[in-house]
Amino acid sequence: MNAARNRPSMAAMRRLSWLLPVAFFFLNPGFACGPAEPRYSYDAAEMRAAVEGVWSFTITPQGAANTLQLTVKIEQATAAPGAQARSSGRSLVRAAQACGSRTLVKSAGACLDSSVMPLAVTFVAGDASFSGAALSGTFIVDGVDFGPFNSRLALMLGDYSIDAQVAPDGTVLNANVGPGPKLGTLTVLARE
Repeated sequence: MNAARNRPSMAAMRRLSWLLPVAFFFLNPGFACGPAEPRYSYDAAEMRAAVEGVWSFTITPQGAANTLQLTVKIEQATAAPGAQARSSGRSLVRAAQACGSRTLVKSAGACLDSSVMPLAVTFVAGDASFSGAALSGTFIVDGVDFGPFNSRLALMLGDYSIDAQVAPDGTVLNANVGPGPKLGTLTVLARE
């Protein structure tokens, strides 16, 4: 008779054993995605060392014989372009973070472990068409380790979109113009 009474409570315990992990996931969805903060092997100083400085470029517009010379100063920006302050409300259910990411200024998260550094780009010398043009940039390192092939320097120099891979020591591995309003070829002349 005692065994008959235990059967309903055993079934209830089995149901409860499935309910607890499901409830825990809804209260803390980030738990299912691994550690809360990935351990990056580099910091902002190493990213700055790779990209900050005075850069000189030659751009040959597609279909043109002439070249454009440009020298710009690149440094870490103090804020992301268009960044707005957000207030974070309190709630019982925390927002899910599918993957780790960090931004060196406040911004929205992404689904890839990466570091994003907004850049201030200032005209120094060169073709007059760049002196009043909009200049901006971003430096992104994908992953928790900074290697020679997981970084991306993205510059917008007027109508020219510049894309390059930059190694931790500042060596430019691949650099090109585009995609953007204007296409062409790019030569990085110097970086000081």
